[in-house]
Amino acid sequence: MKPVTQSILHDDPDGRPGNCLQAAVASLLELPLHAVPHFLLLDDWWGSVVDFCRLHRIDVHEQSPDEPCAYGLAFGLSERGVRHAVCWIDGRIAHDPHPTRRGLVTLTELIAFHPARPRPAAPRP
Repeated sequence: MKPVTQSILHDDPDGRPGNCLQAAVASLLELPLHAVPHFLLLDDWWGSVVDFCRLHRIDVHEQSPDEPCAYGLAFGLSERGVRHAVCWIDGRIAHDPHPTRRGLVTLTELIAFHPARPRPAAPRP
């Protein structure tokens, strides 16, 4: 993981949604922020996360916060009272992309990242 800080906060004066998810995915995939879409600006933000991670050979799946998660995203409420995404490694917050680095007040969702399994080759005609 290579920490990336979000560049748009939830109270953006231009009304754009915060980009904590973009920064958390960039951190986990060790990419610069500009190389990752601002998923919340897309119609199918979750499908876009899944597809983008798959392009980078990562499969993602949602799991219960009660299950162990070695590497992925965590969602919950921040102290600012908004839904927030952070990097989750070995059962704890490893990086909060918000400039305050204050983490989550509540944990509501975990998204596990795993190396993608090879897809079966299409049969030859």
